[in-house]
Amino acid sequence: MCIATAEFSNTGLYRAVYFDGPQSDRDAEGEEIPAWTVYVGDADAEPTGQIYTLHHFKSAELLAHRMAEDRRLDLIHDATPA
Repeated sequence: MCIATAEFSNTGLYRAVYFDGPQSDRDAEGEEIPAWTVYVGDADAEPTGQIYTLHHFKSAELLAHRMAEDRRLDLIHDATPA
């Protein structure tokens, strides 16, 4: 887990990529399945744009790392495998 303060932000407003989960979701048949979320958020972990929901831990983890790298943001990794 990596947490940085606003003073290290390069835009003036703190932004980070948040990776969280699993949360409970339902598949097409109504069965309960795990879901992970990845999004860019502010200092209060409030989303500032699109929230991506994925049903495979490794896919979500790869997306989170790629988003953080591409956007040059901190990654707040609070997710665990199901």
